Amino acid sequence: MKKRLLIAGVSVLTACTAVSNVEVRSNGSLMITSRARNSFASWNSIRNAGLKHANAYCRDQNKRMHAIAVHTNGVRGVDNESIEITFECF
Repeated sequence: MKKRLLIAGVSVLTACTAVSNVEVRSNGSLMITSRARNSFASWNSIRNAGLKHANAYCRDQNKRMHAIAVHTNGVRGVDNESIEITFECF
């Protein structure tokens, strides 16, 4: 029962974020943006959703992900929260 509640809780938090497609920047690095869909999403869930997608992108190329920079925008509960992750695959 506790395991089901944990899985349900994680699913709800994951559903609270939207992640953009990977963009190639002019310097060759990659960028992905993860956004909160509502004010209930925590910064960690937004960041983790973006990192998960970045890792999957690199894994699909049989490479590893290296985060170069992580920038936050917005105020939790007041403004739309978003996190921009700049990364590279090596």
